[in-house]
Amino acid sequence: MSDYSAFPAGVPAAAPPRKGQKAATPRGRYKARGIVLHSMKYGERKLIVHIFTAPYGRRSYIAKISAGNSGRGLYQPLFILDFDAWAGRGELHNIDQPQMAFCLSDMPFNIVKSTIALFLSELLYRLIKEGEPDPGLYRFVEESVAELDGMGEGVANFHLWFLVRLTEYMGYAPRDNYEPGRSLDYRNGIYTATPPAHTLVMPPAEATLFHTLNGCTADALSAIGLAREQRVSMLERLTDLYGFHTDAIYNVNSLRILSEIF
Repeated sequence: MSDYSAFPAGVPAAAPPRKGQKAATPRGRYKARGIVLHSMKYGERKLIVHIFTAPYGRRSYIAKISAGNSGRGLYQPLFILDFDAWAGRGELHNIDQPQMAFCLSDMPFNIVKSTIALFLSELLYRLIKEGEPDPGLYRFVEESVAELDGMGEGVANFHLWFLVRLTEYMGYAPRDNYEPGRSLDYRNGIYTATPPAHTLVMPPAEATLFHTLNGCTADALSAIGLAREQRVSMLERLTDLYGFHTDAIYNVNSLRILSEIF
């Protein structure tokens, strides 16, 4: 997706605020492209949809659906949409004319991939703050969606790879001082030859896997052979790593489903 823009065709990319700063609230009508993170019913024929956009960060929108929930299918986890929007009087903006910006050919119909998408969208919904743009993170997520959709082999490792790579954008990544045989002390963010006294540490096997996943692309995941026990153990270690920084991951309901499938 190297030619894929975070902005709809014809919409110039304005310079976003620096990371951690709030984006200026768009006024009037505007066009946007974003990734669906979460949706919930609002009244009889409306949804509140939380969408991650490059210029505005995560924003909340009201979307109308017709009788029989027609149109709700567009607001599935990690779907990428182009849409018109307009600002109302409150904080919730309105969505009009949504359409798929990128045709997902497999993820919506593949139970394994759609379960991964559910987990990742729920995690991102809880990690990404409202109104804080992060174009680098947006690009990573957008390209990861395309990678997941097009993958054949290696899907079972995708969630581990994504969680490892995501640490760079969240500020949780360790210092680049890996050497074989070292443990990963994620309280202090370093690889260490001497295991620390505390328990916030990955032993050498998981530390090596972390380093490997962080250094590879998604299309190389099929070459990383892991048994189910190894994937479960690594997911537990990554959950602990994220849990040290934020309790958001413990509120991700689909985490249990993911651990059961893989």
